[in-house]
Amino acid sequence: MSEGPEEFYRSMFRLWNTMDSRLTLPPASPGESPQEPAEEQEDQSEAPPARAARQFLEALAGRFPPDQLPEPFRSGVPLIHHEYNSLASHERSGAFHHLHSLLNNSRISPELIQALHGAFFPEALHPDIPELRRRRQVRITRPVPDPLTSPVQEILFTSNVLLSPPRESAESSDPETRRIIRRAAEAAEEPQLYWYDHPVPLGVPIENDEVLYGLSGLSEALRSEVTRGGAGAADTLRICLSVSVTHKGLHAQARPWLKARLAAASPGRLHGIEAYAFTEADTAAVLDLLIPWLSNPADEEPLRAAFGVDGEYGRHYSFLKALPALWSVLLDPRIKAAFKIDLDQVFPQAALIEETGKSAFEHFTTPLWGALAADEGGRPVELGMIAGALVNEKDISRGLFTPDIPWPETPPAGENLIFFKQLPMALSTRAELTARYGAPGTPDGIHEALQRIHVTGGTNGIRLDALRRHRPFTPSFVGRAEDQAYLLSVLSPPDKPENPKPENPALRYLHASGLIMRHDKEAFAGGAVKAGKAGSYVGDLVRLFVFSAYARLLPGGHQAVKSQVDPFTGCFITPIPATLALLQLALHLRSPSPPGPEGRRANGELLALSARRLEPWLSRPHRKHAEIQAALTAERRAWNAYYDALDTLEAALARNDPAARQTARHFGALIETCRVTE
Repeated sequence: MSEGPEEFYRSMFRLWNTMDSRLTLPPASPGESPQEPAEEQEDQSEAPPARAARQFLEALAGRFPPDQLPEPFRSGVPLIHHEYNSLASHERSGAFHHLHSLLNNSRISPELIQALHGAFFPEALHPDIPELRRRRQVRITRPVPDPLTSPVQEILFTSNVLLSPPRESAESSDPETRRIIRRAAEAAEEPQLYWYDHPVPLGVPIENDEVLYGLSGLSEALRSEVTRGGAGAADTLRICLSVSVTHKGLHAQARPWLKARLAAASPGRLHGIEAYAFTEADTAAVLDLLIPWLSNPADEEPLRAAFGVDGEYGRHYSFLKALPALWSVLLDPRIKAAFKIDLDQVFPQAALIEETGKSAFEHFTTPLWGALAADEGGRPVELGMIAGALVNEKDISRGLFTPDIPWPETPPAGENLIFFKQLPMALSTRAELTARYGAPGTPDGIHEALQRIHVTGGTNGIRLDALRRHRPFTPSFVGRAEDQAYLLSVLSPPDKPENPKPENPALRYLHASGLIMRHDKEAFAGGAVKAGKAGSYVGDLVRLFVFSAYARLLPGGHQAVKSQVDPFTGCFITPIPATLALLQLALHLRSPSPPGPEGRRANGELLALSARRLEPWLSRPHRKHAEIQAALTAERRAWNAYYDALDTLEAALARNDPAARQTARHFGALIETCRVTE
């Protein structure tokens, strides 16, 4: 591109100035060096985070010294300039050149918005539901020969519990529970190790407890299934909970707290539920049993690093998929699948039966889950995974298929001019998640179906036979959208249509039309949602770096991966992650915030959290890329070793090997120590 980054961002600054009257950029002569900040000219009513954002925008334009900026902006300026220069040979360079030609007008118009998105966020330019459905459609070539017939016995349900220290107001009438809360409160004095979007404070009031809420919902769904005849009165539903903590000191209190809380539930509220909670120590104990069955002792170290529940979201997500496979080998071969839910979601059985003719569990018996198919390019795929959808509690009265993500109601403004994720998210929600088989423009659900790219963290599952063949996993460096990253590990570039390989199908998600859970978080834990907004926001900023770097390491590289997972998953795969992340953050900090100290404090915390989470990607990007490449290689090796060990164990049990029988007994005893329901 002929213009340099500082010239381009001077033009961009003029645009931002039309959106915020407090932004000013004095005239500059060509080649003029950055000016020293003049404190007496600054708006003293400007909050420090907003001032830092303004000075960052000035620094991009060459009019403020970058070394006087706070992090993450200080490290971001040279990186954003580098990303701009690197686009000179990229296909998007023409979009930036066109945008620059329009910026001198400095007037927001439909043409300018389109040009902004063309340069920064092209995923917003083509909202076409029929086209996306066409790309996702598959032709069924063989229904699965052994569909699930008794889902309550054949599915091991899973979910994740994220715990943080108690709030000051946490209290209990039970003396032992008070002691647990008091010990857990001491953990808050330790350094925080991990950050989650909205962890549950240990000691949360019972009416706001996500774990109890989700397990109660499962119990209600099971009772409905018994009434319908799909399960027996004595049947139990098993669920494994990963327990991740923000502070090390919570480890010892996590399971005692869960047991005490679930024991305090009203009689019958958890009827039929067997819940098992796994902390990091428990996952280490599981591996102690499996390590002797590794074919290569050198695989122990990478497996211990990958297999667990603490750390970024990807780690517990992979654990929750992998544990049921071991459970089926050692304890219960009837288990054929794992299905993950989030505990702020419930199966609305009455609405499911009324609108789809099937209960939640009857949706699992479809012969399409595990079917073989051919995608739009003729490539064979195995629909070994399954994904449903969500409806918000406040919307379900409008119908079960009401999308949980609304269409944007107003033209984009502020940071949405740079990164407008709500549009592709709303698009793929309608094209993929809430598509109803048999409706106009939608496959019939018998001979054709939809594969899914966009999935939610709950309401998805995998058959264990497909899991053990394909061995997908989410790398432990993935801290958000771990559900969508799971597919990336087995995505692989599409084969040429004229050269299909039926014996080697690619693993894909089946869209389970009508398998919809009701999302109730706002209804019972709105405070947690509000408290978690900063973590969610920063998590999306980090996700730009993680997904963009991860895609480059996968077969086919950045463009091949992105072409398959656009528009929503793919919008986080970009050649300019630092640009998108920091421009979003700056414009967000410049936007109107709640008045008074509360708003300033929130923005200050957001800036501090962004600095902490983004620092490794901004200050040492080459080292960070090398780290995730090494981690990906090690974890792929680890998961291969894990499933190889399962194969070895299964063969040993088949020949009645004493050591294998002993491993199974010890595993059963360990599982019982993890049980948190009576």
